[in-house]
Amino acid sequence: MTVAPIYNVSRIADTCDRAFQAFCDDMVDMFSVNMHCRRQKVDIQAAGDLLSHFEKLAAVHLVKGKGVLDGTFHLLFDQGGLFALSGVFVMLAESRIREEAERGSLEDAENLKDAAREVGNLLIGSWERVFHDECDGHSHFLKTRTFIGKPWDDPSKIGLQADTDVFVGLYEMTMEPYPSFNCAVLFPRTILDGVESGEPLGAVETASAAHMDTEEPADDPAGDEIPVPETKAQDAQPQLASAPTEELPPESVPTGPLDDATQSEAGAKAETAEVSTPGAPDLARVDAAHIGSGPQRQSGALAELLRTPVARIMEPDVIWAEPDEPVRDVIAKMQQRNAGYVLVGREGLLEGLVSNSNIQGAVSLYLRPMFAKWRRPQDDATLEVKIKWIMSHPVRTIRPDTTLVAMIENMRRYGGRCLPVVDEQGAVQGIVTAFDVLLRILEADSSVSWEGRSPQAPALLI
Repeated sequence: MTVAPIYNVSRIADTCDRAFQAFCDDMVDMFSVNMHCRRQKVDIQAAGDLLSHFEKLAAVHLVKGKGVLDGTFHLLFDQGGLFALSGVFVMLAESRIREEAERGSLEDAENLKDAAREVGNLLIGSWERVFHDECDGHSHFLKTRTFIGKPWDDPSKIGLQADTDVFVGLYEMTMEPYPSFNCAVLFPRTILDGVESGEPLGAVETASAAHMDTEEPADDPAGDEIPVPETKAQDAQPQLASAPTEELPPESVPTGPLDDATQSEAGAKAETAEVSTPGAPDLARVDAAHIGSGPQRQSGALAELLRTPVARIMEPDVIWAEPDEPVRDVIAKMQQRNAGYVLVGREGLLEGLVSNSNIQGAVSLYLRPMFAKWRRPQDDATLEVKIKWIMSHPVRTIRPDTTLVAMIENMRRYGGRCLPVVDEQGAVQGIVTAFDVLLRILEADSSVSWEGRSPQAPALLI
């Protein structure tokens, strides 16, 4: 039996530093914000003593850990962090974010509930990556729930009591141009039973900004493969928007067996699926028993999931726009439905795909609130551009009976984070995104569902 290595509290605290900073780095990559994090202190104290740092509203993400940290712990953002991070995710006006960060109500926070959950998903993904890289014996983290409100009014709502002893890592996070805010990690004493105390907590020095800034930046997840993990299901991050789809010639997909167990499980005759582009030659067939480049064993549930047809996980409720619609109207549709993708066409005939990245690349930078004082009439004119001039086309599509493993391989090789699902007549049945795939893999691997998930990326707001 393999015994997981023992880590002292000081090392866990240092790893938490890098995990929070990795989250900041991911926010920088996604939203081009200037963001960093500084540890204020680590200590063991009663949960109720945190009231002075989180006396207003807070976002509390409950995380189930396995491996080095085995049990449920908490990641918190105070009111400033709740509104600043969620507001940036959906690109609210700077003035509104500042106002709500200072005086926002619970009703205001409820309006940003979905965005707050997405912030939590990104945060846990960043933590997962750092702990996976740095802690032998780490299995995985999974966010099980997000609480928004005043946790200390009734700590039992987040699984704590006011007198519960917790290991607290308190941090100050800065995201310009907004005021700094507090965030924290809370480990109940029971979760540290397998961690040696090492140095006394009082001897764990407060990390300086210079110390944290010397760490190597986290890898940009934008180009990562979608993994087929055993238990490390969050090694890759869901992307907010798909990259524009390029027209590529048919190409054979090299195959390489995962391992003997996987081959025997898949059967001697592997399932195949066609991935096609309307009006263009079909792309190569993909062997459903082969994906990735190294041996990775799959649990029975995960192996079964990989043979699932995409029709069972696709989102059938898609949004359409006509080619001559202006960008302004398409943005409004994305806002109304909190959608990250819009299909372009007439009478159900698919002509193109528009994502957040297409929109961001088309409209003027000076439409963003932070540059509003330099806004000119020609900047507003970019909102009137017809959507057909910025959409991705032709669109790579898949059939409803395409297996999930074939879809993953297609995304891995050809890029893109959204694939429309069409029947034999070319009629659109739905869409599947990389985020859908990642969530399903997590559920199959852990038997725990993420609550509050969205089938598409958060919508772009200008």
